[in-house]
Amino acid sequence: MKKQTQRDRIFELVVQLCEQRGVRTFVLKDFYDAYLTRLEKEWPNNRHMKDKIRQQLQELRQDKILTFVDGHGRYTLSDVPNLMDEIEPEHFNAIKKLPPDKREYLIETYARDVKWKKMAHERFGFHCLCRNCRNTFLREDNTPYIEVHHIIPLCDGGEDHIENLSVLCAHHHRFAHYAQYDEREIFREQLLKRVRSLL
Repeated sequence: MKKQTQRDRIFELVVQLCEQRGVRTFVLKDFYDAYLTRLEKEWPNNRHMKDKIRQQLQELRQDKILTFVDGHGRYTLSDVPNLMDEIEPEHFNAIKKLPPDKREYLIETYARDVKWKKMAHERFGFHCLCRNCRNTFLREDNTPYIEVHHIIPLCDGGEDHIENLSVLCAHHHRFAHYAQYDEREIFREQLLKRVRSLL
């Protein structure tokens, strides 16, 4: 039997919540109130459960299973047949036909010196530093796609320096940022050792 993923579990609970309430819309607080304690018991190794829930809800949005109804964080199940005993809001059909919102964001980022990116490519090449990883593809110019990663993030005091840089495929780069805390820490130590061995 296939093991249920965290994403699948969150999706299952979203459907359950909506069926219990008879509507397919909810806000994050509704989900926390109903399931946060239960999920903390199910996944005791995750010390950042609210972050994990938001991450999984974001993945469901990316897969078009959830959408935002308004600009205030109200989710709706958008790719699920009618729920049990559903009292469908009158505006739901109109919502389904709405084009995606265009939004502009003003964000604060840390300035990165492009010379270090260039040096990372020169020192580490264009293949993921995870051992035995072959997860890459060729770009239009026939170079392998690779991402430069700050092993210790700048926002956590990491330096913009070759000793704090690695090259990762897109999958392992996301893993480095979004995996469970303990797994990220182990991964960080492995990357630091690998980079030191190559310098």
